[in-house]
Order: sequence, then structure tokens, then C-alpha cells
Amino acid sequence: MEHICKSGIKGWKKRLRKNYSSLDELQRWDEMYGIVARLGYGSAEEAWKDNPMIEGSVNPSDFRRSE
Repeated sequence: MEHICKSGIKGWKKRLRKNYSSLDELQRWDEMYGIVARLGYGSAEEAWKDNPMIEGSVNPSDFRRSE
């Protein structure tokens, strides 16, 4: 889904599980980029279970839990 992010550029918005194919994949990306903390969760398992709506773009500062 196309979305205008807080930076003003076009990005995307979708559920966490639509963006990552498995909990293992989320955990691997989290080790590199701290995704779970940026979304406000204490663990990847907690984020996976909650499956929040997230958004992002080519601008890393746009990656967040969607409002």
C-alpha cells in the first residue's frame, strides 16, 4: 500500500508479518537494525505476536509503528 510518510515522501504501510516472512527473519533484521526497539517492543516475539501496522520508505527515519 502506497503511503506518504512523516518525511513527506512516498513509502509503504503494512502489517509486520506482511513485511517479514517469519519470526526468524525479523530477528535477523533486528540484530542489524534494532527494529524491535524502534517499534517500541521488548522482544521480537512480542512484536511478532502483536503484528502491528508499520510504515517506512527509503528514508530510514520513516521506519516506525504506524499511528
